[in-house]
Amino acid sequence: MKRAAAFVSSLSFFFAFEARPAQPVEILSKIRAAYATPGSVSCTFVQTYAPAGFAETAPETGRLILQAPDRVRFDYDGPEGKVFTFDGKVGRQYVAADRQLVVRTLRPEERARLPLVFLESPEALLARYAARAAPTDTGLVELTLTPRAGADPKSLTILAAATGDVKRLILVDAAGNRTAFTFTQKMSGPKRPDSDFALAPPAGTKILSE
Repeated sequence: MKRAAAFVSSLSFFFAFEARPAQPVEILSKIRAAYATPGSVSCTFVQTYAPAGFAETAPETGRLILQAPDRVRFDYDGPEGKVFTFDGKVGRQYVAADRQLVVRTLRPEERARLPLVFLESPEALLARYAARAAPTDTGLVELTLTPRAGADPKSLTILAAATGDVKRLILVDAAGNRTAFTFTQKMSGPKRPDSDFALAPPAGTKILSE
C-alpha cells in the first residue's frame, strides 16, 4: 500500500513538473542556442508593416542571415535589389535600382528593432525587458518583452517552437506602428565573411551618410 502511494505521489510530481509552463529565461536560452551558433543561421521571411491606425502595407519577402554575436543581413526579393545589413555598429541599406547606399550608426532603439534579440544572452535581455510567457493553441510559446525603462520599441512579441526556432517576431514602436516578421525554412550554415555584413557597393553608387 505504501509503495503504491509513493508511486502515485511520484507520478503526481512528474506530471506537475511536465505541466509547468516554460519560463522566459528558459525560452530565451533555447532561442539563443538555436541561433548563436559557431557559424551562421539563415531563414526566409515575410515582413509586414502597419502604421498606427491603418491597415498593413504590402508584404515584403526575402532571406535573413544572422551571425553571432551581432551580425544581420536582409536580402529582399524583387527587382529593386534591396539589401540591409548590420555589422555590429553600422547599418547599411543598399537599393540597386536607385544605385544608392545609406549608411548610419544605429541608435539603441534602432538596434532593438532587429532580430538581434535571438543572439543576446537571456541575462542581458531580462535586465532590459520585463518578460511574460504564455502557451498558444498552435503549440508555440508566446513571449512578450516590454522595456523596463519605457524605451522604444514599446513591445516585442516572439512566437517560438520548443526547439527555440522563432516563427514570428512582432515589434510595436512608441507611436503604435507595427512591424511583423514571419520566419520559415531555417538553416544552419558556415560562418560568413565580414564583407557580407559591411556592404561595398558597385562603383558609381551614391553613398549617403546619416
